[in-house]
Amino acid sequence: MTIPDLSGLITKEDVNHIEVKTQRKDGSWGSYNIDYTSWAKVSQLLKQHAPGWEFNLRQSESSNFVWAAPDGTGFFVCYFTGPENQETADFPFPIMNHKNFPVAFKSISSRILTDNHRRALCACACFTFALAHEMWSQEEVQDTALKNAVTDTQPQPKKKQAPKTPVREPDIHKGFGERLDQSEKGTFIALIKAFDKEHPEWGQWLIETFNEKFFPSTKPNFEKYWSTNLLFKPQAEFLADLIDKKTQELDAMPF
Repeated sequence: MTIPDLSGLITKEDVNHIEVKTQRKDGSWGSYNIDYTSWAKVSQLLKQHAPGWEFNLRQSESSNFVWAAPDGTGFFVCYFTGPENQETADFPFPIMNHKNFPVAFKSISSRILTDNHRRALCACACFTFALAHEMWSQEEVQDTALKNAVTDTQPQPKKKQAPKTPVREPDIHKGFGERLDQSEKGTFIALIKAFDKEHPEWGQWLIETFNEKFFPSTKPNFEKYWSTNLLFKPQAEFLADLIDKKTQELDAMPF
């Protein structure tokens, strides 16, 4: 069976970036960057360069597309079929939440299922066709536009390095702990906006619950509330967990 080799198709223009905040065991905060290609771009490249190859989910013995793992979490079994009835090897893929933690089988909502279906498409396309393997192996993506514009005999221009910013000592508040820097605060503000957009009817609840936790017996001023009151890392951690739990609760509700 001949399987198309789709390695090297993505360019830097196809790559998106996201900064992920994480809390270390000692309570301090760090971050790391994730490079990824959207599922829509992966689908477009498959249709363009591997016509007739289709992504599939294998059904379990219970005729369910979600398989049960021994620990009670769920996973997909993915594969591709070709234009001449070819069938590729199975590719298991864990069903995870937005924190990349596996989801219990009974807690898999329609939103979690569809989000992970798109992720599984991308991962299985890499496994089968080496499509976007640069993302998974953390290799540098080839800048084809620059390579086509510069011949082998011409030296490629060096990228200018951004000036290093001095490292500021963490600002500690006796009541709330370490203060968020502007980048960290922006990340959590974006998380709040995403939640408000998805669940606008719960925006006031989010403010009131947060306010009761950190500013009890006070009445919140809803105008520009987060820019004024979200200042410290323990607050951000509480907020992220609050949004995560409420999102899972809402996703589990029947339509």
